[in-house]
Amino acid sequence: MPTSTSFLSPLLALVTVGSLLLSILLQIQWPNWRWHQAPLHSAVETVGGLASIAMAAVLFLRRDDVPLNRLQPVACGFLAMGILEVFHAVAQPGDGFVFLRNVASLAGGIGFVLIRRPDRTDHMGRWLPWGVFTGALIFGVWVLSFADRLPDMIRDGQFTPTAVAPQSLACVFFFGAGAKLFFEYRRSRRPEDYLFGSLALMFGLAELVFMYSVPWDGRWWFWHGLRLTAYLLVLHEIARGYLQMIAELRTSLEQTSRTEEALRRSLEDRERIAQDLHDGVIQSIYSVTLGLERCQRLLSDRVKDVMAPLGAAVADLKVVIRELRGYLVGLEPPISNGRDLEAALASLLTNMTGPAQPAYRLEVDPRVADHLTGEQASHFLAVAREAMSNSLRHSAAQSGKMELRLDTGYVRLIVEDDGKGIPALAPQAPGHGLRNMAARARKLNGRLEIASLPGQGTRIVFDLPRSLSE
Repeated sequence: MPTSTSFLSPLLALVTVGSLLLSILLQIQWPNWRWHQAPLHSAVETVGGLASIAMAAVLFLRRDDVPLNRLQPVACGFLAMGILEVFHAVAQPGDGFVFLRNVASLAGGIGFVLIRRPDRTDHMGRWLPWGVFTGALIFGVWVLSFADRLPDMIRDGQFTPTAVAPQSLACVFFFGAGAKLFFEYRRSRRPEDYLFGSLALMFGLAELVFMYSVPWDGRWWFWHGLRLTAYLLVLHEIARGYLQMIAELRTSLEQTSRTEEALRRSLEDRERIAQDLHDGVIQSIYSVTLGLERCQRLLSDRVKDVMAPLGAAVADLKVVIRELRGYLVGLEPPISNGRDLEAALASLLTNMTGPAQPAYRLEVDPRVADHLTGEQASHFLAVAREAMSNSLRHSAAQSGKMELRLDTGYVRLIVEDDGKGIPALAPQAPGHGLRNMAARARKLNGRLEIASLPGQGTRIVFDLPRSLSE
């Protein structure tokens, strides 16, 4: 809710001094002047009451804004004050007429003086505005219905002490709240503190003038105008800040929409490229590889002269196929949650294996999806990819298995084959890929185990405690 304190500071000083001087001048110049204009008074009070209710609505709508959340007691005070002012506007002049005005001012003062009690507002929850609304409505109806049972508020054309007492207390509340807000502004430099401090001061001045006025005289009209001016000025500032927030939100949503559209197109392009490579380039190269292998079997003359270059060509093509399959793995869509992991593992096996590769079997417990976040599933996929890559490149296995399941206390990934094992692996100096897998396990507070014996295959187990995955 931005506002210019350089503009409000001189205006505030002018209003403060001018209000006091004008009230004194009115009493000196026209001490006996009275203007009984009930319709105008009702219009002024109605506009003020509606402005107060609108101000409360804006503050309630912005209750999630942390700085403005401190002002929720003020919003409740505005709501009660606005409703009671509307009842005051429709009441006939008399005791109920004055009593409604007194209680409205007191409710506003209480709201302002509680501005430094955000903890209670948060504890009471979102039902509080409805409680204030209902209470003010019931009280207004009760006063209009039983105005004859109220104590005297006007006697011999003057306000009685019973009428002045609530206004005096409201005046103290408003001035006290204004002082606290100005002090807070000096510390925090939050514009809303200055803005509502100014409003509290103007309301306090209005209540001060009321205590020395009589019904329908110049000072009485003046304090009504002062309150109305305060309402309209600050409501303008709040509405301007709220409209600015709406404009910023609209801009942010448009930017988010554009970013989502660009991301969607990028993902579609990645999937299209992966599909084209798999269905076109890899299949074509694989067909060439099969043809060359058939040529090797059919050759009878000059076998030694031809077999060596053919074998080298076949080996080179297999390397190209393996590299392209790895490229396809990199083009797979990212994992956003645990339910994407099964499809990602199936795609991994499809892309990294072929007819000439070991037969791998995939087993996935569907319950695992509910126990993994997107980040955890991404780490599981990365470990599976590295384990598969090592197996295909080094194990000379005939078959293998990849399994993802729920064990007692763990989400477990197993990648194993029946290859020649890794006898050359030194435990104190693991390869780069094994170090990466171990690092991922540590990052998730999980556990990585590698079991391998010469000629008996390799088994890699990645465990994540279920307490961390839920």
